[in-house]
Amino acid sequence: MKTKIRKIFFNKKPKKLKVAIFIKYFSPSYGGPYFVIQETVKELKKENIKIEIFSCDSDFLKRKKLSINQVKNFDICHFYGGWNFFYIKWYLIALFLRKKIIFHPFGIFEPWALNQKKIKKKIAWFFYQNKMLEKSDLVQCVSLNEEKNILKLNQNINTCVLPYGIAKKRIKKKISKKNIKKKILFLSRIHEKKGLENLIKVWNSINNSKWELDIVGPSDDFLFLKKLKKLARKKELKINFMEPIYEKNKKDKLFDSYDLLILPTKNDPFGMVILESMARGLPVLTNKNTPWSEIKDYDAGWYINSDINSLKNTLKKIFNLKKFQFIKKSINSTNLAKKYSWDIISKKYRLMYLSLIYK
Repeated sequence: MKTKIRKIFFNKKPKKLKVAIFIKYFSPSYGGPYFVIQETVKELKKENIKIEIFSCDSDFLKRKKLSINQVKNFDICHFYGGWNFFYIKWYLIALFLRKKIIFHPFGIFEPWALNQKKIKKKIAWFFYQNKMLEKSDLVQCVSLNEEKNILKLNQNINTCVLPYGIAKKRIKKKISKKNIKKKILFLSRIHEKKGLENLIKVWNSINNSKWELDIVGPSDDFLFLKKLKKLARKKELKINFMEPIYEKNKKDKLFDSYDLLILPTKNDPFGMVILESMARGLPVLTNKNTPWSEIKDYDAGWYINSDINSLKNTLKKIFNLKKFQFIKKSINSTNLAKKYSWDIISKKYRLMYLSLIYK
């Protein structure tokens, strides 16, 4: 996944940046976004950037007068998400206080996402969401794919592309030459958009009882989860549903127990779990609904079309791979993950913030 960000040169002495992050919900139950932001804040503080997170469940928003005064102390307001009244309210306050504004879509303008509750979103886009993007000083996209989809909606939006990063210490230094475990991992929120229904149908149709598929992740849709479990009822095909894992060390140990990660998603502007798994030397099977074409360039896994036949044919090939082929892809995966080390990415974040302060 190629990245870009505009460069800026300035003569003034860099100041300590103060950034306020706004996200409606911020808790582990929120899934991936929580951990992405948590990690981002931790790394950016190392770059001498003061960051505070404001969400619906924070004390900050329970004291209206004090909260507005607090916003005055920040240079930049960075919004993660949209559509909701929470964002409209604090966006207008940021405009009133003449703060620099960065809007981070979090994938809400991807084609699949826009087709959910389509009429409501069209109305919201017309009345306020489009204007919020236009008036933002910058819209931060996490991939060229996401930027392309946003600019299709409105060419007048000022965008940059800046991905998420991963801590250097999480990137595996040495790939051990272990035997093939014949285990595949799905690790993400159990949601319709993740392509799980098609994955289970394909798994059933291949009918290979030697390999095992573990599905790990949270679900807030009981009926959908029940539907998936019903599809996976053939015990001989070894499809297991497991409790979600949030803690980074436990997650990294989990990656080490599998041969590859699979994410046949219908919509994902980045796919943080892809980066995390590659950092642990786990090749990835994903499709063109993610921006990870570099997987193909680096031979770090399989980057396929989004149809069921492509998934089926690729899985059949994987089932017949030799040990040395997995090892090669594992080494390539860690090499690709190194490009996204926070040592590199955090400096680009600082540059993005400075480009607004000194423009």
